Amino acid sequence: MTVACPYCFTPLPADEIGLRCVGACSAEPDSQATAYAGQPYLVPPVYRMVRSTETKQLPSYVLCRRCGMQTSQEICLVCHRDLPADWRRTPVFTMTVTGARDTGKSVYIAVAVQMLLRYAQQRAVILTALTQGTQDVYNDFYYVPLYRRNVVMEGTPRMSGGGAYQKDPLIWELAGGDLGRLHLVMRDIAGEDLQDLSGRDPAFSFVDRADLVMFLFDPLMLDSIRKMLSGLIPEVDTSRTGVKPGEVLPRILSQMSSGHPNLALTLCKFDSLQQLPRANSPMAPALANPAAHFNWDDTMIRAKMPCAQAARVLEADSAFLDAEVRSIFGYMGEDAVTLLADQAVGDGKIASMRHFAVSSLGETPQHRERLTERGISPFRVLDPILWGFSRSGVVF
Repeated sequence: MTVACPYCFTPLPADEIGLRCVGACSAEPDSQATAYAGQPYLVPPVYRMVRSTETKQLPSYVLCRRCGMQTSQEICLVCHRDLPADWRRTPVFTMTVTGARDTGKSVYIAVAVQMLLRYAQQRAVILTALTQGTQDVYNDFYYVPLYRRNVVMEGTPRMSGGGAYQKDPLIWELAGGDLGRLHLVMRDIAGEDLQDLSGRDPAFSFVDRADLVMFLFDPLMLDSIRKMLSGLIPEVDTSRTGVKPGEVLPRILSQMSSGHPNLALTLCKFDSLQQLPRANSPMAPALANPAAHFNWDDTMIRAKMPCAQAARVLEADSAFLDAEVRSIFGYMGEDAVTLLADQAVGDGKIASMRHFAVSSLGETPQHRERLTERGISPFRVLDPILWGFSRSGVVF
């Protein structure tokens, strides 16, 4: 594990450091920071210090040459954003959740944090927000709408627009047990931003440096699936949906070339497909199989196992699940999505790929004012994250 910037996910070099003025100097337009932020950004004077034969140890502070003020505020030398205090002392796991508009990316993040909190407690690990900004944004835009108001979350705003709360990542600290300490950084992305991607964009280059990239594939965006489920689940509000998920994945993969990210190709809202055995569908026999891995969830059972044993069980389970979900993509006529991800692995754009099936809510929302009838019932929500941990050497 390395230490990476929580904004652009660039690993921090051990032999250089950037510090910015915190004194009387005014912030000025910074083209590099603007490119990575996706909107105009101002930065005070920045000082780059490099370890050399003369400088054996990197300084913990510098004096600003303009105002004379001492500063120890470290910044990322790539995106020029401030790093949290003592950021270099703890390894970092970075992840982002991608997908077309209205696939439930923000809902997934909201529920995953709650499930991770429960899982961590079983391991004597405490999950806390590292910054007040993370706590406030998570409470206001994720937790309260879902768990307090029980309403459908508003769509994530574009990064370049007003009120883009996701421009700052959610930064969590996991501490205790066999894990020690780990920073978990989550970045949410508006579906509209992903649908409009054209060429390499510095504002979304963090995708190529993420340890885990989740791509949520919503089967309810497919006309054929909605027709099969008509009358079995509430009608889907197609006015909120964007382009087909198979059209978005190529745009996300176009941002990748490093071979670093692990891709979790995730079939979301899986509770809807679990209703297909009640329909006249060729997929019904497969989905009705009680022995299929996509029909059971042993996450909290694994949480009570020793970490190493749980990792082995997860690996075996997710390998079976990968094959099962791959076949479902074939049943849906979406083989091209899987083939595209396989090709990205073969071309060295990503490190690995695995299929997952999750349900954040456990049922399809009845309408915008009432999210669930029986309460939130997550299904296999942590699988992609725990797999990403394992791929990055985090035994949890």
